[in-house]
Amino acid sequence: MSKSWLAVLLVAGVAGCGGNITPVNGWGDGGGNIDAAADDGGGGNPDGTVAQHDAGCGLRTCESAGASCGPIGDGCGGTLECGGCTPPASCGGGGTPSVCGGTAGCVPKTCAGLGANCGPLGDGCGSLLQCGDCTPPETCGGGGTYFACGQNPPGCQPKTCADLGFNCGAAGDGCGNLITGGCGTCTAPDICGGGGVPGVCGGGTPPDGGVPCVNLCLQQVDCPTGTTSVSGTVYAPNGKEPLYGALVYVPNAAVQPFTPGVSCLRCEDQVSGSPLVSTTTDYRGQFKLDDMPVGTNIPLVIQLGRWRRQITIPSVSQCVDTALAATLTRLPRNKSEGDIPLTAMVTGNVDQLECVLRKIGIDAAEFTLPSGNGRIRMYHENGVSRMTSSGPNLPDANTLWDTQAHLDQYDMVIFACEGGHYDKGAGEKGRVRAYADKGGRVFTTHYSYTWLYDNDPWGCGDGCTTVGHTVGAWNYGSGSGSSTTGTIDTSFPKGQAFSQWLGVVGALVGPNQITINDWRHDLDSVYPAPTAQRWIYAGATSFVEHATFNTPVGTPADQQCGRVLFSDFHVQNAGSLNGDYLFDPANCNQTADLTAQEKVLEFMLFDLAACITPDVPPPPTCTPKTCAQLGANCGFIGDGCGNAIDCGPCVLPETCGGCGVPNVCCVPGCLPRTCAQLGLQCGPAGDGCGNIIDCGPCVPPDTCGGGGVPGVCGHSSCIPLTCETAGAECGLIGDGCGGSVDCGPCILPETCGGGGVANICGIIG
Repeated sequence: MSKSWLAVLLVAGVAGCGGNITPVNGWGDGGGNIDAAADDGGGGNPDGTVAQHDAGCGLRTCESAGASCGPIGDGCGGTLECGGCTPPASCGGGGTPSVCGGTAGCVPKTCAGLGANCGPLGDGCGSLLQCGDCTPPETCGGGGTYFACGQNPPGCQPKTCADLGFNCGAAGDGCGNLITGGCGTCTAPDICGGGGVPGVCGGGTPPDGGVPCVNLCLQQVDCPTGTTSVSGTVYAPNGKEPLYGALVYVPNAAVQPFTPGVSCLRCEDQVSGSPLVSTTTDYRGQFKLDDMPVGTNIPLVIQLGRWRRQITIPSVSQCVDTALAATLTRLPRNKSEGDIPLTAMVTGNVDQLECVLRKIGIDAAEFTLPSGNGRIRMYHENGVSRMTSSGPNLPDANTLWDTQAHLDQYDMVIFACEGGHYDKGAGEKGRVRAYADKGGRVFTTHYSYTWLYDNDPWGCGDGCTTVGHTVGAWNYGSGSGSSTTGTIDTSFPKGQAFSQWLGVVGALVGPNQITINDWRHDLDSVYPAPTAQRWIYAGATSFVEHATFNTPVGTPADQQCGRVLFSDFHVQNAGSLNGDYLFDPANCNQTADLTAQEKVLEFMLFDLAACITPDVPPPPTCTPKTCAQLGANCGFIGDGCGNAIDCGPCVLPETCGGCGVPNVCCVPGCLPRTCAQLGLQCGPAGDGCGNIIDCGPCVPPDTCGGGGVPGVCGHSSCIPLTCETAGAECGLIGDGCGGSVDCGPCILPETCGGGGVANICGIIG
């Protein structure tokens, strides 16, 4: 190549660089160089000095390039240094190449945005906001709300019963005072706190056992309104008199047979079949079972002690009530219809209690000798000797109580009046007492007091009143008469039900009064429940005509399982017997209605057969809470059982509940918050009570809020440019973050920027 051609080429090369070279993004010089000392693309000298540029190549400035930091190319082969940034900003830190930034990622909060109207408050980006002052007597945070004006001290906000979740008893308002009028009363048998929840009525109904839903449970349905139910009335076997206190339930499993013989069983022990829904009859004998399973052939059990009948309801319709016929809901007349307590009947001289059993509906076939299979086994003492004129003689009654085993085979023993005072031996009385203590039921009337009056602890002799050795003041032979008015003792729940039942069956002659024919006076009084219970009394001295006591006497109610009844009147006048056998129509007209006095015995016979519960149920108990258990250290507070306890005063300047926590001493006013409570780790902040706290600095390159989270150290990252993202093919370019990138050389004859486009390879010309 000749020198003249080279000169021409050089001239052309200079001309190609003149004013028309377009730099890429303004960051390279377009000629492939950034270090003018090495290669200025036509404008630099080999000695490293900056050459005088051709007038045709327009120099770029930091200002024209919009750069405030770092190196950039001047577009003509030279470099420009646009300076540094003032911390916490950094070159490109705000996301714009070659521009100082780094705080743009933190958006400062405003007072309104923070819900503040007073005090200093950090904006989250390292600076303070002043959100204003409060007008006295209000202070910042004084009302209990941080950064808000309020009264200082704020005082204690009294709680209501609803706030406390109480529905009964006395309670404190959390500020040292009692709630006026308390939180209400409970309906018996529930008591306040009796269910174990302080201040809530409970204790009268056992909790749900949480049994899994199986069998008939799967047939229970929810109703839009109301419920699926069955209703009816439970009757005696004769279908005439309603029965009080009978259990009615739907079994959800197989009902098990009773274990023969006397046994000490509680109510719950005598019920089998996993009752799904259950209830008991009221004094009218009526019941209603809600939430019944729906469908056909639904089983139902009617039970009163060891009286039990199992029936099948043909159909139960959804969400309506199904009324049951009386033929379905009477107790069994014979063992083919259900269970009847195995009863030993000892005949008497004056009246025939066995006739009462016939008239309440027990079939004649169930009256047999002890060797038979009837449910009523007959023994002769001083009454009828045969059941029919042609039948065999009844065995002597002493074959009943001669051994413990003979007695213990029976569920119930009935001793009729023998017509005279015949004392019993110690062994005989001991066996009868042991029988009752094992769970047996003993019915005695008039002269049968000889089983009781001197049988310690049932009695310690006539006129003996030694507490613990007698159930009452026995005083046999104190009086008798043909007729008197008896008064029902309604001082206990069963007595009230008894009187109401007598009214239903038409046996009352006045409020709580009945006529008693052929009365006797052998028991002056009884010791009150739980020792014994009076049911009927008469005369000016209110001597006892009817009483019961549970056995063993003197043991806790939950350990008693037997029962003894003493009745001191006759149901048939002396001398009226016309034959010596049971089923003489003149003596025992089993088709006739029960007399008023016989209805009294009917109620008592079924009560005697029922499972043992206290005649006067013990009240549910509640264990009172202490101040410590309730987390209280001041003021009045409810103990959960309906009473108030005083947890003491506070020591000034503390007040009770002053900081918003009921019954806890605290200095009233605003409790300043810490940086940790505010969730801050840097910068100044307000404590919520009008004061400034310093949450500390950040370690560079982090700045307060620099990562976009107010009050938290962080920094925004500058993403460096690459040759590709900058659209450069050659030469050096700035990366926008204070550094440079070499995009490589061009292949001759192309040169970097030679085609007029900065950092793009091209040919001059």
